[in-house]
Amino acid sequence: MKRFILLAFCATCCMGTQAQVVDDFDDFVNSEIASFDKFIDDANKQFISFLRNPWKEFDSKKPVEKRVKPEPVKPVVYDEKKDPDTTPVELTIEEILGQSTKESKQRPQGRVIDGGEKVTFDKPQKKVGNTNKRRQPVDTESEKPQPVVKPETPAPVPAPVPTSQPAAPATKPSCPNAKPTCPNAKPAAPATKPTCPNAKPTCPNAQPAAPTTKPVVVPVTPPAVKPSAPTGELFTASSDKQMVNFCGQKVYVDKSLKGVCSIGNMRENAIADAYEAMCKADYKALVDDCRKVKKELNLNDWGIFLFVREASKTLCTDENAAVVMQQFLLNELGYKSKMARRADRNQMLLFVAADCQVYGHPYFTKDGLNYYNLTSNESCQFYMCQEDSPKAKSKLNMQVNHAPALNAGMVNSVHKNRSGSVAVSVDVPKSLMEFYGSMPQCDYSVYVNAEVNPSVASKVLSTLAPLVNGKSEAEAANLLINFVQTGFQYATDQEQFGYEKPFFVEELFYYPYCDCEDRSVLYSYLVRNLLKLDVVLLDYPNHIATAVCFNENVSGDFVTVGGKKYVVCDPTYIGASIGKAMPQFKNVAAKVLKY
Repeated sequence: MKRFILLAFCATCCMGTQAQVVDDFDDFVNSEIASFDKFIDDANKQFISFLRNPWKEFDSKKPVEKRVKPEPVKPVVYDEKKDPDTTPVELTIEEILGQSTKESKQRPQGRVIDGGEKVTFDKPQKKVGNTNKRRQPVDTESEKPQPVVKPETPAPVPAPVPTSQPAAPATKPSCPNAKPTCPNAKPAAPATKPTCPNAKPTCPNAQPAAPTTKPVVVPVTPPAVKPSAPTGELFTASSDKQMVNFCGQKVYVDKSLKGVCSIGNMRENAIADAYEAMCKADYKALVDDCRKVKKELNLNDWGIFLFVREASKTLCTDENAAVVMQQFLLNELGYKSKMARRADRNQMLLFVAADCQVYGHPYFTKDGLNYYNLTSNESCQFYMCQEDSPKAKSKLNMQVNHAPALNAGMVNSVHKNRSGSVAVSVDVPKSLMEFYGSMPQCDYSVYVNAEVNPSVASKVLSTLAPLVNGKSEAEAANLLINFVQTGFQYATDQEQFGYEKPFFVEELFYYPYCDCEDRSVLYSYLVRNLLKLDVVLLDYPNHIATAVCFNENVSGDFVTVGGKKYVVCDPTYIGASIGKAMPQFKNVAAKVLKY
């Protein structure tokens, strides 16, 4: 009995101690939350006080333009008579640039903004043509399609060529010297040299009679799965939500801040009052929704910036108030951004820090960071509060490490090489194209390293994998380069858009034309994913090509990078096999872009 009483007493004491521990932990958590809320409130109060101080005058720097020389108007066609087989040449390298290195020597020249010091900037270069005018791709929903590349006959898409057949010799290149508006023009100098590695000994890459190379083993990618529309609270309409049209996708977010941000004039106190009104409102639900949108749609930092911009325009009554809300939301999300007021008109501007060089947009430099006006290409004088929000810690990361889950609207295109032995049919989401179309021009690393839409990637790779499987590396590389050379029509960005626009892989299957850097991005992607070989880009003043590091002993023009031989493979040298550099670039030093 005594033992029972003792055990009961001990149990009672333990329960009391446990309850006390739980209470203490709850008090600790509540105390930490209260402290964090106080920090947030204090940070906002501090920044609002900064906003009320007189803003100082600065100038934005002119945009950095990527291209300094125009690209070739027409693609270069390989002519065996003009460029006969010769001893391979080791090309000269100007410098080797990595992902963290500026790709252009056109460094920002503005002085650092400090203590109201005025920075002088030039006017931006005027873009050629209408920047909003684009040649439209095939639209399966339109009555008047304009295909990227139509098959020569209305027959169904040809099935992949059985791997039991040897690679067929490349026939005449498609329209090599024709203007982009005349895709059926005959080539002036048809290529007579076969790209097939098993052709006659006149082919520079012909293999010995007794093959000694190791076949490429390529796993076949599973068939593409049709993407489904996103579901969940963010994509379901309700009375307490505000619909935001984001790249063709309807997203519903908290609308507590609707109409809260309003500025009567453009003076410091009026802007500070609008910012303070949002701080006092129930804004946290909207900030949480923005974070959820970024996660559920797989958006990079540019994507969340774009969504914040669209949401702010929807929740505010005018564009100037929307800029103030963008500043507020980006600060709450932790991004470095600075709003400003134009000196020559009543207009609010927003500058955002980016982690890489952004071309074509004015900017200023502060604390070693470039802040870009991502909604305009016009430099100007402006007034700005020098202080930053204590919450602003991060730059916009422009890399696309995850394919955005934007799958609304599908556009089909068919691309096949000149001989018709290789054909790829792809459905590309319009919403993803709208998203990529909104991105400013960045370093090439952004395009080369971007994750490709799973549906597009699966379709492209699963179609091409059986055709290269079992072939030598040289044979497979030649098949792929012939597909890129002759399966896509050429036009410069100036002709197609009126401004420079590098493509992501998916965009080559959407727009009717592409140029040298676009083809290099696609060829690099195919070689890395199908052949598992390393690729670098060769950046000339007005041309981009690729070079591949083969495991086999492949002959041809090459560069040496890090002690390794990279053989030139030029996707724009129509009809040329791997190992052939354009004659005009054999004596020109190139920047090597290695990512």
